[in-house]
Amino acid sequence: MLGWRTLEKGEYKLEIPNLSEQEKLLVLASYEHVKELARVKEVKTKEEGHALISQAITNCAVEQGFYVEKRQLENLSKIALMHLYGFGFMEQLIEDNDIEEISIIGPEKPAYVYVRNQGWKSVNFCFENDQAIGEMINKMGKGLGRHITLQNPRLDAILPNGSRFHASLPPISKGEITIRKFRQHPFSPKELCSVISLDGMALVSMIMQCDFNLIIAGNTASGKTTTMNSLFSFVPANERILITEETPEINIPHQHQLRLVANKEMGIGLGQLIYDSLRMRPDRMIIGEVRNNEEVESLFDVMLAGQARGSYATFHAQSTEEFLRRLGSFGIKREDLDCVDCVIIQRRIMEYDSQDRQSREKRKVMEIAEIADGKPSLFYRNEKLDLHNSKIVEKICSHFTMDKEGIKTEMEFRKKLIQNAPLAYDGFFEEVQAKLYGGGHD
Repeated sequence: MLGWRTLEKGEYKLEIPNLSEQEKLLVLASYEHVKELARVKEVKTKEEGHALISQAITNCAVEQGFYVEKRQLENLSKIALMHLYGFGFMEQLIEDNDIEEISIIGPEKPAYVYVRNQGWKSVNFCFENDQAIGEMINKMGKGLGRHITLQNPRLDAILPNGSRFHASLPPISKGEITIRKFRQHPFSPKELCSVISLDGMALVSMIMQCDFNLIIAGNTASGKTTTMNSLFSFVPANERILITEETPEINIPHQHQLRLVANKEMGIGLGQLIYDSLRMRPDRMIIGEVRNNEEVESLFDVMLAGQARGSYATFHAQSTEEFLRRLGSFGIKREDLDCVDCVIIQRRIMEYDSQDRQSREKRKVMEIAEIADGKPSLFYRNEKLDLHNSKIVEKICSHFTMDKEGIKTEMEFRKKLIQNAPLAYDGFFEEVQAKLYGGGHD
């Protein structure tokens, strides 16, 4: 039994041939032959594996007394390769760079994918039962040294390609797999100018260069980590960056970076790692996402101690006001809130296009604020930047030893730099580093 099959309907269609019952049995029978052949011939490449499977299917067909045509052999070999060495029909979903999320919600129900700029779509494939889902979960977790059981029916991990992998079995769910995919290369600030205005990005680039503590808050899947990765292209390449996370998602190009990852199985939490960092002398410190009392308290201990030139974290809140209320509920004193120099609020929102009568999901920076006397003061809202009476401008002036007119000139320079730099992150990073820290202004 393959454990997965084609469905008649599906908005996202995989071009995988539908097999007859006899063909399915042939694919399964080839498994033992593959194991025997693999004992005498080492498989080093995907092409060699494909040839080995083709040979095994041909041998099985001869033993069972029927002829396999060339096209049929190609189709069977393709599916056998996916089944034996890959992740079945999910293999193609994982390889599609336009897919941001993959969701399995139980047996006999279609898989779902979130396609970039299109939203959720049903897939024309499903798993046949919860046993097949469990086998797939353990197959995906095998290379990570992880597995799921009835006694421990939950699994959280990171796949080799960097995707976040969560899975569960009954009684927690009917059989669930959720894979959140991340780009191999981060978005550059230039690519994010649809999320934040050019004026806003130019100002934030200066904030990132200063000795400031910055929090990016927003709702789930609003792109908080994506923005964090992007903004670090403005941080000097020679600085020491310390990263503490529960799941490795921060992706920055700095060579001198140290990453500490929490491990629930060993009882090592994010809060403990943050405290450990007090002995590690970073220039900048990134905390993946703070969510509970221990983590929030640890973050503020680090910021108040001033152990890094700048500390950065992501947080769940949909406005600056809500951000401060939640911190208060975690026991943070009002007088301590001022150690947060800047808060960026980014949200995932639905926008309705009256022309084609379609709703589309977008990510937008809604607010950027400073905290003064425990209260928020917004200087960016609705894509408009207003720096009148802003204390953050005074802080930036102090850091850059410029007056306000000098800051305006610097802002214009940075806007042109962002517009003219390469679109891809690596090229953008090199250009920014050269112009801001290597050769001065042309």
